[in-house]
Amino acid sequence: MALAKHSSQAPNQAASTRELKHRVLTCLNKLSDRDIHSSAATELESIAKTLPHDSIPPFISSISAVDASDKSPVRKQCVRLISLLSETHGDALSPYLSKILSAVVRRLRDPDSAVRSACVNATGSISSHITKPPFTSIVKPLIDALVTEQDQNSQIGAALCIASAIDASPDPEPLYLKKLLPKLEKLLKCESFKGKPALLTLIASIIGAGGATTHQNLKHLVPCLVEFVSSEDWAARKAAAEALMNLAVVERDMLLEFKASCLKTFEAKRFDKVKVVREAMNQMVDAWKEIPDVSDEVSATPQSQSSSKEDASDGHYPPDLKSSYTTTSGAAQMRKQSIPAGRSFVPDGSIATTARKRSPLVASKNKKTGPTMFQKLDHKKPTDWKIEIAASHAPALTVVCEDDPKCRDGKGEKEKIRFLKLEMKRGLLNKNADDRMHKFGGSKAGSRVVPCHDETSESTVVVSKVTEDLYRNQKEREDLSLIRKQLVQIENQQSSL
Repeated sequence: MALAKHSSQAPNQAASTRELKHRVLTCLNKLSDRDIHSSAATELESIAKTLPHDSIPPFISSISAVDASDKSPVRKQCVRLISLLSETHGDALSPYLSKILSAVVRRLRDPDSAVRSACVNATGSISSHITKPPFTSIVKPLIDALVTEQDQNSQIGAALCIASAIDASPDPEPLYLKKLLPKLEKLLKCESFKGKPALLTLIASIIGAGGATTHQNLKHLVPCLVEFVSSEDWAARKAAAEALMNLAVVERDMLLEFKASCLKTFEAKRFDKVKVVREAMNQMVDAWKEIPDVSDEVSATPQSQSSSKEDASDGHYPPDLKSSYTTTSGAAQMRKQSIPAGRSFVPDGSIATTARKRSPLVASKNKKTGPTMFQKLDHKKPTDWKIEIAASHAPALTVVCEDDPKCRDGKGEKEKIRFLKLEMKRGLLNKNADDRMHKFGGSKAGSRVVPCHDETSESTVVVSKVTEDLYRNQKEREDLSLIRKQLVQIENQQSSL
C-alpha cells in the first residue's frame, strides 16, 4: 500500500515540477517584450512568494540558467527574484545557499550596471534573511571572486556585495573581519586591482562593523587611507574620506597619535573641485576634529588623581566649598611649570593665598565685613598649617613657601610679592564688576585650612596694594578694599602668632 502511494506521488511531483518550469520560462521570455514586461514580472514575483518548499530547487535552477545571451531586463529580474526569495523564505533557502551565491557571482561580470546593482541588493537580502549558515559561508565565494577575478566589473561588484553583506548581517563576525582587513590592504596597494573605490567602500563597512579595533591594524590602515585622499580618481577620494570618517566615529579614542598629522592633510584637501567629494571631505574633517588631543588625554589622568587625593584629605569641609576647586586647564599647567618650585597654582575658580605656619590658626573675630572667611580646627598638637582664602569662580593663585633658602631671605620674599601682585592684577582685569560683586560679597565665599606636615621656618606672604586705577566705580573699590582688609588681618594674625 505504502509503495503504491509513494509511486503515485512521484509522477504527480514530476508533473508539477515540469509545469512550474514551463510557467517560469514563459514569463522569462515575456520579460524581453516591453509591452508585457510588467505583467510577466508580477507573475514571477507571485510564483516566488507562493512557492512551496519542495518546489524551491527547480525554481532556483530556472532563474539561474539565464546567461549573457538573454536581454538585460531578463538578467536583472532574475537577480531580483533571488532577493524576493530570500525575504520570503529566509532560512528555508539554507540548503541552496551555494547555488544561489554562484548565480549572483556569475552576474557580477555583467556589463549592465543595473544588473550588478541588483546583485548587491540580493547579497544584502541573503545576508539579512538567511541567518542559519555562518556569515563566512556567504562572503567566502565573494572574497574568492574579489581576489581572483581580473575583470574590473567583477572586482567592483564583488567588493560592493561583500560590503552590502556586512552592513545587512545581524552578526558580521568582527574577528573574521579583523583577519580579512590586512589582505584587503595588500589588494588596495596592488596596481593590477582596478576596483579600488569599491574596495575602499568595503573597508569602510569593515570599520563600521568593528573590524579595525587593534592598534596594529590602524597603524597600517590610516596611512593607506590618507594616501587615497590625494588620489586622482574622485571616486577613490570620496570612498577614502567616508572610510576615514567611519574610523573617526568608531575608533576615536585610538586615533590620538594620528590626529595632528592627518588633519593637516585633510584641511588641504577639503576644497575638492567635485561637489560630492567636497561634502565627504568636510564631514570627515568635522569627525576628526572631535577626536581629543594627546595633551588633553595625558593631562586628564594626573589631574583626576590629584583631585581625588584632595577630596580624601579634607573631608571636613563643606561640599559647596569643594566645588570651587576645579580641574586646571592646559594653559594653567604650562604656567605652573614656568614658575619656581616654591609656587603653584590652584585650579581656576578661586583666589587663594597660602602660607605655612608652625602653630594653629586663630579664628577670625571680624564677622561684619562679609561672610565667614575662616574655620577653627582642633588644637591638640602644634603642627604646620596651610591657609587658603577662596572666593568662588575668581582667577586662581596660590603661593606656597617650601623648604627653600630663598624663602628665608629678602630676595625670595620680594619675588613672591611681585608675582602675587601681577597675578592679582591680571585676574581682576579678566572679570567684570558684576561677577566680582557676586564673588566677593556673596554667600559662596569661604575658606579652607589644611594641615601640612613640613618642618619650615615662619614666613609671611604680603600682598601689596593694587592700584586704584584698575577700577572705575565705587563699588569695585569697596570690593577690593574688603579683600585687602582680610589679607591684612591674616598678616596681623601671623605676626601675633
